[in-house]
Amino acid sequence: MGYRTRKSPHVVRKNKNERSKNMFTYKGIKSNDMHLRVLNDISFTSPTRDVNVVQVPGRDGDLIMDNGRYNSVIRSVPCRLEAPDDVNIEHLANRINNWLIDDGRFHEFSWSNDPDFKYLARVEGDVSSSRMLSRLGRTVIDFRLHPVKYLRSSLEAREVASGIVLSNQFEIDAKPMIRIVGGGDITLHIGGRPLVLHGISEGCVIDSETQTITDLQGRVTLFERMRSPFPILRPGFNQVLFFRDDIQVFITPRLGALV
Repeated sequence: MGYRTRKSPHVVRKNKNERSKNMFTYKGIKSNDMHLRVLNDISFTSPTRDVNVVQVPGRDGDLIMDNGRYNSVIRSVPCRLEAPDDVNIEHLANRINNWLIDDGRFHEFSWSNDPDFKYLARVEGDVSSSRMLSRLGRTVIDFRLHPVKYLRSSLEAREVASGIVLSNQFEIDAKPMIRIVGGGDITLHIGGRPLVLHGISEGCVIDSETQTITDLQGRVTLFERMRSPFPILRPGFNQVLFFRDDIQVFITPRLGALV
């Protein structure tokens, strides 16, 4: 279950400063606003590489096939309900239930102890125990986290000039979004690897994370216009080069670390 209850004989009140020390934000709502105090005993597993283990007849051992991705992880967040006396616990528990109910999508998640990073998360399992929460006062919320957390300062697009060097200080490849304004045949070199585009009309948007290339409005796909793999920013320094002064290039680096 994604929303587990633990027995607690009473609701414990803490001062506001203590409650604000450790909290999360999910779907734009802070846990404090729901009168949930996050307890300290948080458990989570590190992301694992997605691989297939293949047994080949006549070959000793196993053949490991890397699928080029990391698996998502589960983070359990124990919480205690600490509502003021004038709050209807039954109604509050229903609000919490509706807030956390799974809609099949990942949402922005942030953690007070890691404010420089943006996470993506969804509640794991079925949330259906609001009545029990209103009686017992404690719960464990299981979040399924996207394996990469994103440096917030790298999520804004910036215009780049040819020759600029983008630094990736983390240990995994970043998958940027690149917006090019201008048409014709365009070649960009990012970290020594070419991005070759042919017959672009007014511009395009290349999103290496979603593996898509579209026009500037995002309405028409342009896969047939790209002649190279989607660009990445490898750990270390990545120089950006292009040899046309009639185009504009905007890059959203999306630097990230494993959660």
